[in-house]
Formats: sequence, C-alpha cells, structure tokens
Amino acid sequence: MNLKKIKEAANLLERLSMQQKLIALYIIIIIIPIIIFTSIYFRNVYDRSIDEISIKSENALEIEKIHIKNNIETMRRTAQMVVSDFEFIDFIKSRNEANIDQLIDFRMNELSNVTRLQTNNPAIENIRLYTTNPYITEMWPILFKEERIMQKPWREEVINRNGMEVWWFDQQTDDVLERLPSQNTAKISLLRELDYPKDEHLGIIEINMFLKNFFPKMFGTVQDPDSVYVVIDKDNNMIRNFYHTYFEDEGIDPEDLKLKFNKSKHEGTGSFQFENNETPYLVITAYIDDLDAYLLNVISLEGLYAETSKTRNVIFIGIIFLVIILSFVTYVLVSLLLKKMYKLKDSMKRVEQGDFSVDVEIDGKDEISELAFHFKSLLGKMNGLIAEAVNKQATAKETELKALKTQIDSHFLYNTLENIKMMAEIEGQYAISDAVTSLGEMMRYNLKWKNDFVVLDEELNYIKNYVDIMNLRLDGLLTLKIDVPHELHDHEVLKMSLQPIMENAIKHGIIPKHQKNEGILQVNARCSEDYIIIEINDNGVGMTKEECELLNLSIQTGAGNQNLSSKGGNGIGIHNVNERIQLYYGTEYGVFVTSEKGEFTMVTVKLPCKIMRGGSRSV
Repeated sequence: MNLKKIKEAANLLERLSMQQKLIALYIIIIIIPIIIFTSIYFRNVYDRSIDEISIKSENALEIEKIHIKNNIETMRRTAQMVVSDFEFIDFIKSRNEANIDQLIDFRMNELSNVTRLQTNNPAIENIRLYTTNPYITEMWPILFKEERIMQKPWREEVINRNGMEVWWFDQQTDDVLERLPSQNTAKISLLRELDYPKDEHLGIIEINMFLKNFFPKMFGTVQDPDSVYVVIDKDNNMIRNFYHTYFEDEGIDPEDLKLKFNKSKHEGTGSFQFENNETPYLVITAYIDDLDAYLLNVISLEGLYAETSKTRNVIFIGIIFLVIILSFVTYVLVSLLLKKMYKLKDSMKRVEQGDFSVDVEIDGKDEISELAFHFKSLLGKMNGLIAEAVNKQATAKETELKALKTQIDSHFLYNTLENIKMMAEIEGQYAISDAVTSLGEMMRYNLKWKNDFVVLDEELNYIKNYVDIMNLRLDGLLTLKIDVPHELHDHEVLKMSLQPIMENAIKHGIIPKHQKNEGILQVNARCSEDYIIIEINDNGVGMTKEECELLNLSIQTGAGNQNLSSKGGNGIGIHNVNERIQLYYGTEYGVFVTSEKGEFTMVTVKLPCKIMRGGSRSV
C-alpha cells in the first residue's frame, strides 16, 4: 500500500510543470529547515555567539599583532642600522685612546647619526651601547661602559646567544646612570651582543620601548570593561596593565589563569574557556613567535545570556514574517527565470536546425542571462571559425600558386649555381666549386619548405653545408665533428632547428676567441627512454654563470628576445627555436644552455623520439 502511494506521488510530480515543481520544492525546503531550526536553534545560539566573539577577538588580536610586529621591525631595523654604521662601530672597536678632536668629531657626526635614529622613531625610548672597550669614553645618552649592566639578569643570556637577539620585559625603568630612582613604567628591550673580531665580546646593544607604545591595546586609554589583554612571556611571567583593575573587579587570580593557559597553549591562534565564581570566561590566545610569548584576550561572557534571550524572540517573529515574504518573491522570480529559460531553449533548437544567425537577446545578470551570453558568444565564435575556414581555403590556394612560382624561380637559381660550379671546376677552382655546391644544397633546403619536419640526417647535412661556407669566409677556422648513432638519423626534428644554434656558436662563441686558431664544433645525439637529446658544443669564449642563467631565462620567457634574435644568423633566434619546439611537442621539451667562461658553451636540445619511417618527409 505504501509502495503504491509512493508511485502515485512520483507520477503526480512528473506531471507537474517546471514552475510548479520549483514552487513545491521551495516550500518543502523552507518548511523542513524551520522545523529543524526551531528545535535546535536555542541550543546553538549560545555557541554561535561565542564563535562570533571569538572571531571578533581573533581579528582584534591579529590587528594587535600587526602593531606589535611593526614595533618589532622598528626596533630590529634601528639595531641593524646601529650595527651597520661602520664608522660608529669602528670608533667603538678602536683600541687607541681618542684625542679631544677625535671625540668631538665622533660626537658631532657618528654619535649624532645614532641619536637621530631615536629622534626619527618617537616610539623608541632609548638606544644604548654598552662596551667593554676601556679606551671608549661614555657619552650620554648612547654610549656607556658595560660594567653598568653587570648585574642585569639578561646580560649572561645575551652573551650566550652569540649575536642572536634577546627580547626582555621589565616592569620598571632604571636610570642607567643611577641618578634617579626606578620608575614604574614597564618596557621591552631588544638586546644583541656586539663582537669584533668574531667571537670576541665587544659590547651589548640595547633598544627599548615603553610597553604602552609596544602594546597599544593593552595600555590604551579606552578599555573594554568586559575584556582585558595580557601577555605571558617565555618564562611564564604575566605582563599586564596594572592600571586596569579588571582582574581585581572580576576576582580572577592571575596565577590560576596561567595554570589554565599552560594546559591548553599551542602555537598559532587558540582559545579555551573557564569559570570563575560561576561566571564563564573565554580566553583567545595568539602566539607571537618573534618574542616567544603569547598575547591573551580574557573576555567575560556574563552579558551574553541576556542578549541571547532577546535575540530569540526577535528571530522567531522575523522567521514567520520572512517565510511569507519570500514565498511571494520566489513565485515572481521563478516566473521570470523560467521565461528566460524557455526563450533560450527555443534559440538552441533553431541553432540545432542549422540557423546560425539566431540573435539571443536576454538581459540580466542571473545565471540564465549569463548562460545566454555565453551561448551568444559561442555562436559568434562558430561563425568566425566558419569564416576563418573559408579564408584558409582561399589562402591555401593562393599559397599553392606562390609555391609554384617559387619553384619556377628556384629552378632558375639551381641551374645558374650549377653553371657557376661547372665553370669553377673547368678553371680548377675546386674550393669555389665546393662552396657553390654547399650553397646550392642550402638554398634547395630552404626554398623547398613544404613541411615543418625533416629527419635528423637532413638537418645535419644542412649544418655541414653551412660550416663549409663559413670556413670559406674564415680560412678553414672551423672543424665540425658529428657523433650521431646511425639509428638516430631517421628521427624527426623541426626544420631549421639546429642551424640558428650553430650560427650563434660560430659568431658569438668561436670567432671572438679563436680568430686564427681552430674552432671545434661538436654535435652529439643520444636516445634516452622516450626522448632524444642533441648537444651542440663549441670551444668558444663561453659565458659566466650569471650570463648563462640570464640567457636561459631569455630563451624560456622571451625576455631580451630582440637581442637573441640578433645573435641568430637568420633572425629566427634560439628563443624562437625553443618556442617552436614547445609549440609542436609540449613544454617538457626545448632548449637549454650550459657554459663555462673561456672554455665552452653547450646547447642541449630535447625532442621526443619520433622515427619518420619510409624515408624523410617532403621538405
């Protein structure tokens, strides 16, 4: 019986229109969540409110961390600028007692420069350097003897850190000259050992800042009565604003808070809850890695209960009103949405029937309108591709005619070169005859360009002819050595992919170095798994490591492409060779250069293993 009712309901659903289905689905989607929502809402409101407080507090902590990091960087930068002031440091490390003129010059120049660092950073309270150099005279407020800080608890730790920075919190500020009593003003200090020569203690640099400037939230004039900020350092000491009586008003024991924190602390941002006098508290923690300390925001949740009760009543009334409004709005929107969809469906049917001139006019910014826009763009691209195909056919015919004309012209050139060759042989000018033969083969190779692919053997013959012609110009300077296994001669390579590399090696590698000495060009090839490696090596001027890295970057990215093209003999350039290889075969293949200044340059070409069986393709 139940199965029969399910089938009837399914049949009824199938008979409904799309609009009726959407409205029914919308009502179901609204009603079911309302039932679930009313049963669990009041249980989850409290948790969600805590989450909101946590997010707000975490954001506030992040902002505070940004201020803290800015202050840290300011102090670090100031310390580094002091250390980097070589004239100042040279005076400090001097082992000769300075005369009056030197002291005055130092105070007016180097010491004034350091003093200006403090003046230009108002948040920094003091910049001090405590030195062990007995020849140095104390100069307030920067330069002091290290014996003044012998009893400081941080001195031994700073020395043991071997130049690494140490951050130290002080709840009170002492007068280094011991003229004034200690002030109840907390501060933080950046401490670094100064050693010269290496591992020889020269002194300690101290950069300090008042905590009211370093922790603006904690010591701000406007305090949230329901929360407080504190810091727990690496030694488990709590640093807080004692003028803020939050702990006293709430009756919280700081030591008890530290115990609860130590049980739940971890690096990064975290949180935990605890109760004190039946009042719940939320604590958000953030780790400050530079200080190896934690920033805590302690928040009272006492006022949350009253707000939850008020929110519950408002939301319950709002949900009922919202369902009524949304039901009406949904009905209107669904009607408009489906109207656009039906219009788009009719346009698609016309395209399916072969009418590519359909003009889809659907305005709006919703998904259906966006789909209509992309469909219209697709139609435009289809029409463009059809027109492009027609143009390509016409261009192909025109190219065939031009190729025929070129072939006729090339026959004239070949016959002329053959006559010149015969005349040279008759006259006994065999060097000229060989050069004309090489030139004729190169021209035949260039002019008969019907395919972008040739076998490796043909590309090697081409560079042989090229080297022969260059030797005619260079009085036999060049020696070409080819070590390519016979089984690789039928492998596929891109036409004119090796000649630009060879030309670049001769013009910019061998000629500037050898002049009248022999220049050696070595071509090697080997097959490794599913790719072939071709190496063109010359014993030319070579390049430095930096120049080689810049050249490889230019080859891959095209930066400085004009310069590369100028180095290629025929204007194609190594970058263009690499670009052609990656265009035809993929980015895992291409050209890479290694070199050593004054020794060699080797260009490595990586290609896929493809055997052109049955002989070479038409060139």
